[in-house]
Amino acid sequence: MKKIWAILLYIVIFTFSFSKLVEYEVDIAYTEVNFTGNPVKAMTLNGGIPGPTLEFTEGDILRVTFNNYMDVETSIHWHGLLVPNDQDGVPYLNTPPILPGTSFTYEIPLIQSGTYWYHSHTGLQEQRGVYGSIVIHPKEEEKIEEYVVVVSDWTDEDPVKILKNLKKDGDYYALKRNRVQSWEKVLKERRIKERINGALMRMGPMDLSDVGYDAYLINGEKEISLGNIPTGTSVKLRIINAAASTYFNLSYSKGNMEVVAADGIDVMPVGMDKILIGVAETYDVIVESGGVFVATAQDNTGKASLHIGKISVEMAEHKEGKMIEETNMDKMDGMTSMMESSKVHDSTAMKMAEGDMGHTMHQMPEKSEYYDFLKARESTEYSKTLEERVIELRVTGDMENYIWTFNNKALTDSDKILIKKGERVKFILKNETMMHHPLHLHGHFFRVINKHGTHSPLKHTVDVPPMQTIEIEFLANEEKDWFFHCHNLYHMKAGMSRIISYDSEELSKDLSSKLSWDRRWFYKGNFSVYTNYSDINLTAFNSKNTFSLMGEVSYEGEHEMDIQYGRYINRNLSLITGFNFEEDEDGEIDNRGFVGVEYLLPLLIESEVKIYDDGDLEAELSSELQLTDKLQFNWELDTDGEHLLELEYRYRKWLSFIANVHSEYDEGVGIRINF
Repeated sequence: MKKIWAILLYIVIFTFSFSKLVEYEVDIAYTEVNFTGNPVKAMTLNGGIPGPTLEFTEGDILRVTFNNYMDVETSIHWHGLLVPNDQDGVPYLNTPPILPGTSFTYEIPLIQSGTYWYHSHTGLQEQRGVYGSIVIHPKEEEKIEEYVVVVSDWTDEDPVKILKNLKKDGDYYALKRNRVQSWEKVLKERRIKERINGALMRMGPMDLSDVGYDAYLINGEKEISLGNIPTGTSVKLRIINAAASTYFNLSYSKGNMEVVAADGIDVMPVGMDKILIGVAETYDVIVESGGVFVATAQDNTGKASLHIGKISVEMAEHKEGKMIEETNMDKMDGMTSMMESSKVHDSTAMKMAEGDMGHTMHQMPEKSEYYDFLKARESTEYSKTLEERVIELRVTGDMENYIWTFNNKALTDSDKILIKKGERVKFILKNETMMHHPLHLHGHFFRVINKHGTHSPLKHTVDVPPMQTIEIEFLANEEKDWFFHCHNLYHMKAGMSRIISYDSEELSKDLSSKLSWDRRWFYKGNFSVYTNYSDINLTAFNSKNTFSLMGEVSYEGEHEMDIQYGRYINRNLSLITGFNFEEDEDGEIDNRGFVGVEYLLPLLIESEVKIYDDGDLEAELSSELQLTDKLQFNWELDTDGEHLLELEYRYRKWLSFIANVHSEYDEGVGIRINF
């Protein structure tokens, strides 16, 4: 036995003594960029977005030094690389942060090949520009023209402000994206049945994205031309979705794209007309030059394009216009296609339909066929003699409160997921939300169980579609702690993450608070002045707790105020307690404490039941109906016979014009200021 270990040690030493050391130096600094006509301070790598492509050969030793010239700490995670735990780049979990004015050198022996990428794992820096591509060539490879394609989303707005806006209102950017789910659109598109069925199941209309982006980019440009490639040349595109929260529909004007690798791992070649690439996924495809590659945001709010080879401007416009026209046709016929087809992944029509045409509703998530087009080149099955651990993770949360969780618990409310080295670990991922979630496991590849069984593909990031279930399986062959999270940057920060641990279940509050922002406090409110009365609403909240003050006053001296605490249980239920202070126009005072519940009923009707300390029971129902993009009807009704009807016109996000009918204060008109 000692001889065997000596031989293995000799092989390792021999191998790495002849490994090539490949070094890079990258500066992380503030730089002014302009993607929209508006100059904005960004975070750049060697002065650019994206950062430089780091190129290696399998067997090399990666040595990259990052110099932090910013006034905030940063970090670099090697997305998809199998790395020593202390090089993974998740600050405070397994690698120190790169403090302002300091440098950090990563050194990683490369035991794989393929297309990968690197990005900051600090705050929301990835959205601000801290990302770049990695190409690791196999020791022997077929010579072919190739090009790295980094697709991404860009906003001029501060990402921290974006998250605050989403916490105020999950649909905050719907109008900017022209994706307000109004009844005007429902009637126009004749999808009344789908909308009502969804509402009966307490599901709002599905949306495909959260943020209203200002631009979509390929390698930092809206449009790129590779005119020096002869027509008819085979070209490998190494495609990386480095967006913070955008999925892209990929298409090529000259015909099918031949998919040859997914997440850096070779697969059986398969021709695809269209590909939906989730956040943080990579695909290698081969195309014939002389066409236009287009990455269209999944919600169809914008695109970026790459002209490959010599192609006339007229031809390019024709090809690109035809693809866009086909996409629009798909949108109109999408619901029918969605119901008839099970090949979800290769149908852009279905994905577009989910955004504009509603979504086929299911009581429980159904097993997905999403990745059936991918087949591994050889068996990926693990030995059945290994002990199996099965972990069910329900993908939970809601847009209304902008809370995203696993099993209705954010990172700060959870223990680590404990596994043992040598196990086969299966995650059953059940998406109970109406959004896509790209889930990424650090330090491991997993099998995405599909129809190919033993030849299920290996990936490091998996998209779990709305109301569907995907099973993944990986070999527990590492040590220490590894991050598992949604790669929608805003979902991750809102709480959708876990730590996979080989050591212990205990998760310190200090560590969890550094990795997630779900315990952070956010604030919102509004103040209204009408001709018949005025009111104010102030709220401080995080993922579990809400403190609110609600008050109204008439011009005859009547006033009422509630001070309330709420405890979030899940998207349908919260527990509440507080005090009610009331004085009528005669000066009679009635102050009472209460406890109660808030519960979401079918048809998305919000109910509230309070029991007061004097024994009184009061129930209230309320709802909001989005009539058009800017016009909304709000109503409230309680068991005391009081009611409120409002017609609200959202002129700006911060300003609304209101007409109301109040059972106590009669009719009035006025304005509401939101902040």
